[in-house]
Amino acid sequence: MSGVDELEVLQRQMALVSEFRVPVPDSGAGGYAEIVVRRERTDVDRWAVTDGALTGLRAWVAGEGWQYVSDVGRKVAYAHERDGALALALQVAEIEGACYGAEVDALRAEDQDGER
Repeated sequence: MSGVDELEVLQRQMALVSEFRVPVPDSGAGGYAEIVVRRERTDVDRWAVTDGALTGLRAWVAGEGWQYVSDVGRKVAYAHERDGALALALQVAEIEGACYGAEVDALRAEDQDGER
């Protein structure tokens, strides 16, 4: 298969993609979490960076963080092109990983203080 044929196949496959999953880095606390980039198929191909929930879906909104899609509306939630949404999802995953790691560290510190 030539490079052009492979590119055409990949383009057709990408047209079928409806979501990407970006793992949240493990800060040593264990567990698994992910950020889900979802496609909304309308006349314009738009994407949202979400928490992956099936109900109570939240999207990452610039300057505001996690917001319920039902509160901000689909136009605000699905405000990105695919590549921009993927880049944002990587940033959000880093933020979420750091926040979770800080929460776990704080709980561990409380447990250690309680043992003294």
